[in-house]
Amino acid sequence: MTSDAASAHVSTIIPTLNEELHIGRAVQSAVPLGPVFVVDAGSRDHTRAIAESLGAAVHEHPWSGYADQKNWALEHLPVATPWVLFLDADEYLSPELREEIRRAVRSASCDGFYMPRQNIFLGRVLRHAWWYPDYQLRLFRTGKGRFEERLVHEHVEVNGRVGFVRNPLMHENLKGIAAFLERHVRYAALEAQEILKARARQTTTQRTGRLLGSWPERRRWLKLRVWYRLPWRPAIRFAWMYFWKRGFLDGRQGLVYCQLLAAYEAMIDARLLELQTGGGHDPRR
Repeated sequence: MTSDAASAHVSTIIPTLNEELHIGRAVQSAVPLGPVFVVDAGSRDHTRAIAESLGAAVHEHPWSGYADQKNWALEHLPVATPWVLFLDADEYLSPELREEIRRAVRSASCDGFYMPRQNIFLGRVLRHAWWYPDYQLRLFRTGKGRFEERLVHEHVEVNGRVGFVRNPLMHENLKGIAAFLERHVRYAALEAQEILKARARQTTTQRTGRLLGSWPERRRWLKLRVWYRLPWRPAIRFAWMYFWKRGFLDGRQGLVYCQLLAAYEAMIDARLLELQTGGGHDPRR
């Protein structure tokens, strides 16, 4: 480990399942900060071998859900650093973000840090057709954070003060459109279940949505109480991203991305209707 890595005191955790296309990039970007742990859910490709060859410690754990997998990592991995950072396999740190993370944890004025996430789609950085800065709370003091028990789009809850870093976390999935669609079909099914749970007030283990709370609480309240009740939501999503956010400036990639996100909203509606009418199956199986 380099002296820079030792001084950063950050362990990185990356959950994986068949991520040979991404894992090398993610591990290499995080190794300069300190130890890297890969929590693998039984990959059948070369994910584990690639991660280990680059210096990551790989731990096997059967898939138990997006939040549960991360909370298992927090409870069972031999993390010995004061800070922990979570990355998805298709995300990576730029040199500028690594340096900012080093400065942030050395200043130690907060217990967690949000970082903006920048999306790259079909080889193009989306500067408009996206909800950038899309702040993600990924870096926090060891023992101070835990992920809410949510089926999808889970957030970490930090016990303490949180701040922000400026440089973006890069997100680029290289698996193609077929994988994008498959992933969002799965997300839509899980999101529909969460909507029904929220309406039945069965979400006591999650972040509370409050109109007068913090921005994450307001966002959760608006999402569950307003957004998912709007008619023509897919069309609204497309118009907001393509025209209001000026997604048309991102060229053909911007157009396709806006269309796909509008379709995702329609998939959520379809899954929700399916569940309400007694059809469908458990998407976690």
